Amino acid sequence: MKVTTSVTRLKKRTFKRVLGVFDLFSIGYGDLGSSIYYALGVTALFALGATPIAMMLAGVVFICTALTYAEMTSMFHESGGSASFCRHAFNDFVSFIAGWGLLLDYIVTIAISAFAVAPYLAYFFQSFHQTSIQVLFTVILILALLTVNVIGVKHSTRISLVMTAITLIVQALIIAIGLSTIVDLTSIVDQMHIGVPNVSTSPSWHEFIKGVAMAMVAYTGIESVAQLAAEAHKPVRTVPRAIVLVMVVLIVVYLGISVVSLSAVSPEELGTKYLLDPIAAIVAALPFGANILGPAVAIVAAIVLTVAANAGLLGASRLTFNLGEHYQLPRFFYVMHPRFRTPTVALLTFATIAMIVVVAAFGRLDFMADLYNFGAMIAFLSAHLALIVLRCKKPDLKRPFKVPLNIRFGAYEIPLTAIVGALATFSIWCLVVIEKPYGRYLGLVWMSFGIWMYFYYRKKKRLQTTGTLQIQEIKVPDFSPLKIKNILLPIRVGMTTETMQFACQVAKLHKAKLKALYLLEVPLTLPIDIAMTHRIAVAQAILKKLEAISSEMGVDVDTEIVRARSAQEAVLEEATRQGSDLILLGAFRINSRLQKKELTFPIEEILKKAPCRVFVA
Repeated sequence: MKVTTSVTRLKKRTFKRVLGVFDLFSIGYGDLGSSIYYALGVTALFALGATPIAMMLAGVVFICTALTYAEMTSMFHESGGSASFCRHAFNDFVSFIAGWGLLLDYIVTIAISAFAVAPYLAYFFQSFHQTSIQVLFTVILILALLTVNVIGVKHSTRISLVMTAITLIVQALIIAIGLSTIVDLTSIVDQMHIGVPNVSTSPSWHEFIKGVAMAMVAYTGIESVAQLAAEAHKPVRTVPRAIVLVMVVLIVVYLGISVVSLSAVSPEELGTKYLLDPIAAIVAALPFGANILGPAVAIVAAIVLTVAANAGLLGASRLTFNLGEHYQLPRFFYVMHPRFRTPTVALLTFATIAMIVVVAAFGRLDFMADLYNFGAMIAFLSAHLALIVLRCKKPDLKRPFKVPLNIRFGAYEIPLTAIVGALATFSIWCLVVIEKPYGRYLGLVWMSFGIWMYFYYRKKKRLQTTGTLQIQEIKVPDFSPLKIKNILLPIRVGMTTETMQFACQVAKLHKAKLKALYLLEVPLTLPIDIAMTHRIAVAQAILKKLEAISSEMGVDVDTEIVRARSAQEAVLEEATRQGSDLILLGAFRINSRLQKKELTFPIEEILKKAPCRVFVA
């Protein structure tokens, strides 16, 4: 079996490059900034009084990762994120592993963001404190987002920008009021102990490391900016600047809120009683402004988390499309809805898996966070390794943004941040695999299924599995998809069954209306309405045959018997009258008396005068 190493396809129109720095920042922070509404509680569950330290260490890893993404996106101005980076640095298989891990990350983003909405809405609806109600509400919310995305309501970056501004204002107010009124740095420092026995606020080193892993959940949305590199205006500058801006703002906000949180409530309460709505607990403890900030936080959190869940659904479908374009996923994943032109199969698949995750977790944020980290750490580790490998394989490649703090190994400059980021993300992934049975088993099952599917699909298509498939795009200026809505099928006695089948197949392929016109040609020497009992009976029998074939193939057909002096003139008039897009002619018919083929119509005249396309079968 010959294995193909290259594919030639049509060059399609690319995304419009319209997104600026603040557009990218708003989308990135909308995804990343939403994490604090649930990540703080799940971090405090393990890190206790050392939560600020855990957030800071996770922030260091995030800085390393953000710098890696800034350099890589400045080099490659395409969507795909870590999957795209690995395709350039390694091969299609490693790229698929990174992309498939990232798809798990997007799925859990949908689940965990949507689940975090209900606890904040409990400010208004007390029943939302019940886990069963939270799970039910989350499933309904994901179904609503699925419906919106299938229908194809467009996501506006301006809405993201407004929501990001409101979120930042609310978060800044919480930090400012907290720092000026309730923060006691001495008390906070006294709680920041690790491994001290018999101290309620001191986690063991083992639990603290788990807390750092949980804190990483707050920083795993950087891919959302990288996925939009293909739509960024002047991506060489805008994408790295947006990533750095998100990095700086996020670190400041997250550290500020984590410090305020330990003065607002005890670490034990933050990780248990207020696990699902930690920001609401902080606001409730403020000496003033709580009456205004309380409902504001509930509303803003619900909206931002819903936007983040929707971003996960969009990201999954966008990444699926990128992997499919490079023949790393079967094409059925991005089959478009015939009416709405949206990737229905991909949206339905990932929304369904997200709902399964929500039901399986049943309120356990740590369960969802473990799955989140399993996929995200694979993607981040792949990005760091891709940067290191490209520094060695292609040291002269143009790098508009270059990560600082480099270590020289012979002729190569290796970024220290990429080394630290790779070691840290690999360590966190190992922690999930070793310590978290749900993350281990479900994550490994997910990866195993994906790898099997990749090899099966590539072998079925006779494409190489471990190399890099070379894709050559050819520009064909006059190419455009055929739009066929109305098909006219002229019929005369003797038309072959094969021609009828072909007409039904074309109608089914284009989801077009099929009109069958049986032509009774009446000579000028006879009245047009002369009795033709036998010929009409023959016509009706042939049309019944066509109806049976169309029913078997799932195609609706409209039939009509027409008397005419000239068959070809009748065909042309009917095609003009009904606005046909296609006339499908059977070139030959079987003359049963002579037992031989003969021409059905004077084809040349119809081809010359037809108001639309003419196919001759």
